This record gives sequence, structure tokens and C-alpha cells, in this order.
Amino acid sequence: MSQTKQYPMQFTGTGGEYFVIWIVNIALTLVTFGIYSAWAKVRTLRWFYGHTLLDNQAFSYLATPLQILRGRLIALAAIVAYYAASYFAPMLAIALLVAFFVSLPWIIVTSMRFRARQSAYRGLRFDFTGSVGEAARIFIGLQLLIPFTLGLILPYIAYRQVRFVAENTVYGQTAARYQGSLKPFWGMYLLSFVLLLLPLAIMAFGTYQAYLLQATGMARETAAAAAGFYLIAGMVVFYLMFPVIGAVIQSRTANLLYNGTAVGPVGFASRQRALDLVWIFLSNLVMIALTVGLFIPWAKVRLARYRAQSLTVNGPENLGSFVAGQHQASTATGSEMADLLDLNFGLT
Repeated sequence: MSQTKQYPMQFTGTGGEYFVIWIVNIALTLVTFGIYSAWAKVRTLRWFYGHTLLDNQAFSYLATPLQILRGRLIALAAIVAYYAASYFAPMLAIALLVAFFVSLPWIIVTSMRFRARQSAYRGLRFDFTGSVGEAARIFIGLQLLIPFTLGLILPYIAYRQVRFVAENTVYGQTAARYQGSLKPFWGMYLLSFVLLLLPLAIMAFGTYQAYLLQATGMARETAAAAAGFYLIAGMVVFYLMFPVIGAVIQSRTANLLYNGTAVGPVGFASRQRALDLVWIFLSNLVMIALTVGLFIPWAKVRLARYRAQSLTVNGPENLGSFVAGQHQASTATGSEMADLLDLNFGLT
């Protein structure tokens, strides 16, 4: 019987090392009027991949700057065409917007496929085999049902998205499988809903207090002023709840994705916590503001290190037993379109 071994993920990069890469990337991008941004992206990803270790072996990012540049130019041309049409030909802009909406499933699939195929571990590439049709059903079809279900379909959408990512991921020739269930996703969104109700409950209590004070004969203005503390506190808590809810969904989605996924004999144990992410996000935000942006490299490294330290791989004694798959070419257009529009389909 083969023994199972635990392999903690590691991130060995430092903020100081990345700062040098980051500042040089910015300078060269400005000097070349943005052309160097493709080289900057590849250099950055290769640094982060190269400092992410599993069983003392680093991951590799294989894309070339020219692949990124071609995809970026095509994506940028499409975006420029839309904005130009919005000024000079509004009907054409509407047609382009509809075309973008129709092509969104293709953008999602090609983005995930390119990122997977340009990632490797121990010389074996990853791959993504999801179809455009399935992406259309999950990322568009189910989204259209949100207003008709009063949002109750959101847990199922999150579950289907996680399954879509996990079940279509391939390492070498070994396809991943997802064994998670829908139930934990309901718990995640129920907790988020309760957190969203908290500030509303505080404001409702303040309104109720104002009503009671007014019922005792106190003037309306005085009663409103007396209960104003609760209303202000409710508003403050309301805005603070957005990063908290975001951290809850992000951490639990990552845990549900990894903990329910297996690749051959390899499983995962993810332990991200919402409170940890809230602390990292807020402290990073404060430090970035205090340093006028210079803390950004350390902020990114802190997050990368936390995510690596929160993940353990459970597998056989020899992680090199996977078989290589056939290399397939892919374009960066969909990936760069997603990046330019700040679309995140990685879920983690």
C-alpha cells in the first residue's frame, strides 16, 4: 500500500526582491509607451511562479512576451474600437457590446486555457479542457436567472463555477475531478447575507429608538439626534462589511475549490480564513496609502505567501509519477482581454 505524504506549499520571494522588478517594469513600460508591459507581465509571473515551491520544486510560467503582446494588442484594439464607436457611431457601439457579451464565454475559456497551458510543474504542463458551450450556460445562462430567483441561485452558480474550473483542469495527462457538494456554498452565502443584515439591524434599531423617544413626548428633532449614533454606526458598518463579505466569499471559495479537488492520487487541504484576508487587505491598503504606492510589491508578496502557506498537497511519496500530455498551442487574446477588463475567473 502506497503511503501518503503531506507537502506544504511554500513561497520564498521577498518584497524587496520584487520591488526591484516592479519599479524597473514601471520605468521601462513608461519609457516604451506601454510596449514593455508584455515583458513586464512575463517577468513578474515568472518571478512569482519561480518562488512558489511544492516539494522543493518551483512552478514555471512558459508564455513569451511576444505571445502576451500580440494578445494584448488585439484585445486593446477591440476596446479602442468600442470607445471610438461610442462617440462616432453609437449603433455600432451597441453592436460591439452585444458581440462582446456573446463572446464572453469564449473569452473565459481561452483565458483559462492559455493560463493553464503556460503553467508547468516538474516539466509537465497544465491544461484546461472546458467548452465554450458549458461556460455560456454557467457564466451567462445561470446569471440571467438571478433576478427571477431573488438571488437564491447564487450558491448554485458559485458551485457550478468551481466545478467547471476543477473538472476541466488537467495536469500532464491526468484530469482533475471535483468531489465537493452544493451544501457548503449555501452556508457561505447564508453567512454573507447575515453579515449584510448586521448594519441594517443597527440602523433599524436606531430608527426604533427614535420612535420610542418620540412616543415619550420628546421632540422629533431631539429624538432623531439621540438615535443618530446608531444610524451613523450602521452606515459605517455597512461599508466595512463589503471587504469582510468579499474575504468570506474569496477564502471559502478557495477552500471549497481545493478541498474538493483531486488530481489522480493527489489531494489538497486549503485553510484560508476570512479574518486573515481582511487583515491583509486592510493593512496593505493602509501601508500603500502611507507610502504613496511604494508598498504595492510587499502587499502582493504578503498575499502570495499567505495563500501558499494556507495550502497543503497530500500525495504519494513520488510526485513525479504523472505522465506528460501532448503540448497544444494557445493564444493570449482571451487572457489579455480578461486582464484589460479586470475579469477574474480563477475563483481563488
